[in-house]
Amino acid sequence: MDLFSSILIGLPIFIILLGPLMFIHELGHFLAAKKAGIRVEEFGMGLPPRAVRLFKRGETEYTLNWLPFGAFVRMTGEEDPSDPRSFAAQPKRWRLITLAAGPFMNFAGGFVILTLAYLFFATQPTEFQYRINSVMAGSPAERLGLQPGDVILSVNGVDMIQHISPARREQPEVNALRLQTQQSIGKDITMVVQRAVEGEAQPREVTLTGQIPANANPNAPLGVSLSFNVTKSERVAYSIPDAITAAADDVAGIFVALVRVPGELISQNIPLEQARPVGVVGITSIGVSLVDERTTETQGLLPFLRFAGFISIMLGLTNLLPIPALDGGRILFILIEAVRGKRVDPRREQWVHAVGMVILLSLSAVIVVMDIVQPITIR
Repeated sequence: MDLFSSILIGLPIFIILLGPLMFIHELGHFLAAKKAGIRVEEFGMGLPPRAVRLFKRGETEYTLNWLPFGAFVRMTGEEDPSDPRSFAAQPKRWRLITLAAGPFMNFAGGFVILTLAYLFFATQPTEFQYRINSVMAGSPAERLGLQPGDVILSVNGVDMIQHISPARREQPEVNALRLQTQQSIGKDITMVVQRAVEGEAQPREVTLTGQIPANANPNAPLGVSLSFNVTKSERVAYSIPDAITAAADDVAGIFVALVRVPGELISQNIPLEQARPVGVVGITSIGVSLVDERTTETQGLLPFLRFAGFISIMLGLTNLLPIPALDGGRILFILIEAVRGKRVDPRREQWVHAVGMVILLSLSAVIVVMDIVQPITIR
């Protein structure tokens, strides 16, 4: 796909995926600020520059802006408490509520998206293959010749196409592949993979032979990260309670995964490159891959909607990090104020947030470059 086609496809996906999530975040701040009695000077749909002023209700201007995603809230005096209607002049509890309302809306929005996804778009994989996402340097997989993008067809003559009963509503697991590779530790192993070759219309079958060392990690004998290449799925009907339960399980899974990641990285069960941060380019790239013809034919819109729900929750969590310029950084200053019994100098706080914003923008630029140079793939 050339650059123009990538932009043409990626931009609408970026707007559809991230735009509403950014909008509900700012809507949370807006509603809480109004409830707290803070003067909201402008609620903008989209990001500046301004395209048109839609209307004015009370003291708030509602505007439409040229960049067609997200929103913003402009409150009076975010660091200046001199105006009694300013954000900075409000009691600590209302400042905390206003700041936390944005991430809370992302959490609630993510849960609603996941619930609706299961209720109206749920599909159950009935057949899948293992696909290599990444190969750790120096791993047994690298010595065998496995490459990112390989689809594993068989291991030691055992078919690796997995079948699941749709009635069980279970998620694919790596047990079959792990079992075969664990049995090959310290022994010869033969793998047949399907590999896309540049310049060839159809992927070819490649046979790989070698050994898995006797000292290989039994929990991850190959040293790869995997995804599931779903080849068949069926529509599954969820009741409202079932959809809510499935959404809650997904949310719980996100938090469990975040807790487990540091330990998995230390034990090298997860390759370091798989845990690297992903920016807007990487998120958009994944979104594009989840709505392409091959994915929608086998799984419908469920993977894309689940991804949107996950991103919404991660946006909420990210904004709660105690980093200057983020909601969590501003909340940290309020907590310091509560402990000290007096406010941090507003000019000093403003300076800290300004420096934090510069650092965040610089880090975002680095992540964007990483997304372009080393794209995230889920296929």
